[in-house]
Amino acid sequence: MKGEESMKKKMIYGVLIVCLLLTNCMYSACEDIDEVPPRETVVSSEVYKIPDPVVLNTNEIAVIDAIKQEYNEHVSQ
Repeated sequence: MKGEESMKKKMIYGVLIVCLLLTNCMYSACEDIDEVPPRETVVSSEVYKIPDPVVLNTNEIAVIDAIKQEYNEHVSQ
């Protein structure tokens, strides 16, 4: 009888230890991962230069005006 009781206690302790180990493994597996890599440079301090505007000649202006006119004719207002 005494051997059976100590066996039950060992079994219960074993089950508890296994449960604690599994709980610990599951808890440590759910760590907060930063999916965005760290920035190496500060983006807001960079200066962006817009290219200088290009002046159109009369032929290019005529082509653009024709496209605008065709667009306005086919768009319902």
